Amino acid sequence: MIQQIPKRLSVPLCLCVNLLLFVFINQPVASATDTVSYEGTWHTINRKLDGTMTCIVTRLGEERWEGRFFGVWQGISFDYTVPFTGSPSDLHGTANIDGADYQWTGKFASGSPGSFKGTFGGTRYNGDFDLKETPRTAIKPKAFGQ
Repeated sequence: MIQQIPKRLSVPLCLCVNLLLFVFINQPVASATDTVSYEGTWHTINRKLDGTMTCIVTRLGEERWEGRFFGVWQGISFDYTVPFTGSPSDLHGTANIDGADYQWTGKFASGSPGSFKGTFGGTRYNGDFDLKETPRTAIKPKAFGQ
């Protein structure tokens, strides 16, 4: 025998179900534009350490970002994840990399391809980077355990 829901409960029950569906359907979903890959060069001005790198930038929220900078320099792999803040035209952040403190500023520029440019300075090196947006297929996942 199937038990029927009393009529006095059916309206509130329907409202609850509709409310839950509305909440779940309208949850923000990360889109492809929340993560962008850039590749290019970085240069140091106080000691010649130039190289190429990739940066995968993820938008974390309103004026909050995270960049994963990685590449190979003189046969040694590097891979650093750095949080930063600001509008796309006025980015800034700090990082401690291999025991050295750095401050940097930068900006994203739209176009085809887009770009990510910045300058950095710190207790060890000073310089700049100039990166261009790459196709999403160029993104390589971080290896487990790194």
